[in-house]
Amino acid sequence: MSPKRYPLHQSPFYKLTTRKRLASILGTDTATIKRLANLGDEFYREFEVAKKAGGKRDVEEPSNGLKTIQGRIAAKLSHIEPPDYLFCPVKRRCYVSNAAQHRGNRVVRCLDIRKYFPSTSFERVLWFFRSVMQCSEDVAWHLARIATYKGHLPTGSPLSPIMAYYAHYDVWEAISAICKVHGYTLTVYIDDVTISGRNVSASVVWSIKKAIHRAGLRYHKEKTYVDRPAEITGVIVDGDKMTVPNRQLQKLDKARRALQQAVNADDRKTYRNKVVGLSSQVTQVQKIARLSPPA
Repeated sequence: MSPKRYPLHQSPFYKLTTRKRLASILGTDTATIKRLANLGDEFYREFEVAKKAGGKRDVEEPSNGLKTIQGRIAAKLSHIEPPDYLFCPVKRRCYVSNAAQHRGNRVVRCLDIRKYFPSTSFERVLWFFRSVMQCSEDVAWHLARIATYKGHLPTGSPLSPIMAYYAHYDVWEAISAICKVHGYTLTVYIDDVTISGRNVSASVVWSIKKAIHRAGLRYHKEKTYVDRPAEITGVIVDGDKMTVPNRQLQKLDKARRALQQAVNADDRKTYRNKVVGLSSQVTQVQKIARLSPPA
């Protein structure tokens, strides 16, 4: 069953003017809304986690109470009808369907938004609720304060992925309009931006980069693929075909061999879980490739 979605102007946040109504929408009371907005920075803990590729990633995690309210805001925003180019966080869309949009295109340009959440400011979030959602100043301020930590979107909040998109709503809509004029395919998967077409003009890509830069964001990890396989959000797109990267197949083979050689129960469980996880990735790519043939 498809999730219930509605236009932006039918969101319960649209033209919201009172804190009392905001509290009711979020299933809490006005005192809690006020406390979380005024003292929100006190309800976080900061720590580091190791990255798979090496190094460490900073995590800013809200307390359970704050996280619950943030999750409810995220759920309301997620019910707004998403644009065709947005693939995460959107229910029933994933990294594979994101990559599938670019099949059959000769030229693929990929770039990442650098430190997307830390670069998305309180002012940007406030702008969205005040100018796009047309909330009252008071409601917009409380929502923006609940969404942010030390003046930016926190890395460990359930709200940050969808909030980062809407905080830059004008930027993504402008980039989408540029791509439509030139007949390019655009997808946005949180901080991964992919543009493809039969030909993709460097000058048009430069105009897109300038739009990103004007918003206070920065891009990096830029890659260009011309008449060759492209890796898009962890999927290899080769003409009309999609496959998983060789490194994933090698990991799967290694996990299967380790499972066969495992002696104790804990090791068997660990490697069995790895095999299941990696196998599901392969199956998902094959399934979407089969169910959504290229245009």
